[in-house]
Amino acid sequence: MPSCVKKRETFYLAGYDPRGARYYYNLYKEEAAKQSLVNGMEISVGKKERSDTHIQTWEIHTSKENQHTDTKYHYLEWDDIIREDWKKNTLELFFDLLFYFKTYILAGRFSQYMRVSPYQMIGIFLPSVFVILSFVLASYMAYLAYSYIENISGIVVALALLYATLYALMKVGQAMAIFWLVRIFVFSARYAFDEHKALKKRLDAFYSYIQKHIKTAKENGTDEILIVSHSVGTILIIPLLEKILKNIDEKQDVKLSVLVLGECIPLVSGIDKAMDYKAKMAYIAKSKHLFWLDYTTIIDGACFPQLNYFEDINLQIDKKENFHFNSARFHTLFSKKKYKTIRKNK
Repeated sequence: MPSCVKKRETFYLAGYDPRGARYYYNLYKEEAAKQSLVNGMEISVGKKERSDTHIQTWEIHTSKENQHTDTKYHYLEWDDIIREDWKKNTLELFFDLLFYFKTYILAGRFSQYMRVSPYQMIGIFLPSVFVILSFVLASYMAYLAYSYIENISGIVVALALLYATLYALMKVGQAMAIFWLVRIFVFSARYAFDEHKALKKRLDAFYSYIQKHIKTAKENGTDEILIVSHSVGTILIIPLLEKILKNIDEKQDVKLSVLVLGECIPLVSGIDKAMDYKAKMAYIAKSKHLFWLDYTTIIDGACFPQLNYFEDINLQIDKKENFHFNSARFHTLFSKKKYKTIRKNK
C-alpha cells in the first residue's frame, strides 16, 4: 500500500443496527475530535449530504507532518431493512429465541465454533443461558409466593410474580444487548437459508454505486477505493465484493482495499447449506486485486477473533500476503487503569 493515500473513496456498511446514518455521522465527528488530541492529526469532518437514494456522504480531510488525505465517506444505508426485520413484541422474540436455539445449539454448530474460536462461545451461549436462568428464577419466585399463600389468591400472586419477574429480566436482557445478539444470530442463519429479496436488491444498488466510483477513480485522481464493514455488515460484504470483483476492469488500475471489523462471517459460512455463499468466498479468495485487512478482539463476544474464515471452510487464498487477520490489541491503546475500567463495563 502507498505510504500516504492522498485521495480515497470509503464505503461503509454497518452491522445489524436500526440506528442510521445520523447516529454514525455524529459518532464519527465526536470520535475524530478525540482522536486528534491523541495522535496530533488534524481531522475535519464536513457536512452530511444525501448522494443517492440509500447513501449519505461526507468529506473528511486529515493532515499530519505535511501529509494530507482527502476522503469521501459514503454511508451505505440498510437500517430501514433492519427496522422492518426487527422483532418488536415478546412473542416474535420468543420464536426467534427458539430458532436461534435450534440452529446453533441443537444442531451442534456450537461445537464447530468452539473448535475454531472458543472465545465466541460466550456470545453463542449467553442468550440461551440467560433465558433458561430467567425462567428458572421466575418460576422459583412464583413457587415461593404460592407456598406461602396456598389458595386461589396464592395462584394469582404467583402468576403475577412470575410475569413481573420475567418482564424485569427481559428488560435486563435488553439492557445487556443479549436479545440484540439473538437478532444477529437469527438474521445470519436466515440469510444462509433463504434469499432476502429486499436486501439483495439493496446490495445490487450498492454495487452499481461503488462500481461507478471505481470506473471514474483514475480520472478523479483517487488513489484507493476502501470498503469498510462491521459485524453483520462483514457477512454482506461477501456477495457485494464478489460482484464488484467479477466486473472490475483490469485496465482501471485502482487499488481496492477492504477493512473488516468485528467479523461474524462464520455464522453464515459455518452453515452447511450456505453453498452459494461459500462459492462467493472462494471467488474472493482467488482475487489478485484486493488488499484485505481484518481486525477483531477476544473481548468482543460477537466476533470470531483472528480467525481466517477462508481457511476455516477449506479455501486457499491465492495471494496470502494481501490478506491479514489481526488483533485490535485494545489494551495497548489505554493506560492499565483505564483499560481495566473499560473491561469492567460489560
